[in-house]
Amino acid sequence: MFMDIVFHYPPELTQLLVQTIPLLCPSKSDVLLFFKGAGVPQSVTSDLTERVAKDRNSINKYEIVRTVIERLNTKGEATLRERREILKRVTEFDDFSTCWPADQLKAKGLVSEISRVVGVKDSFTRMKQAQ
Repeated sequence: MFMDIVFHYPPELTQLLVQTIPLLCPSKSDVLLFFKGAGVPQSVTSDLTERVAKDRNSINKYEIVRTVIERLNTKGEATLRERREILKRVTEFDDFSTCWPADQLKAKGLVSEISRVVGVKDSFTRMKQAQ
């Protein structure tokens, strides 16, 4: 059954998002708030929110992002809007002052790379549609 699922985010984009979102959000609560703001249903994040509340050290920001993205991907078309909103929010991120100072330059580079990957994917989609 799992093999029949086509993920919206290809592996390279998933990895970039997992590396980037934790840098854009200084705390675990901020990561969860980022997903809430992108319209991710509470049913996708409730156990993660509870885990952070009970024992902050039991999970890190990268694991939260990876888990949420994998869950959204497995839901297929039902969460297309949320996945697009996540990409939109990351690619439009332009105030890196909220990032930890040591992460600002890396975050800028990763956001730029995500924008490039999304642009390439969109170009291929437009070319296929034109044919």
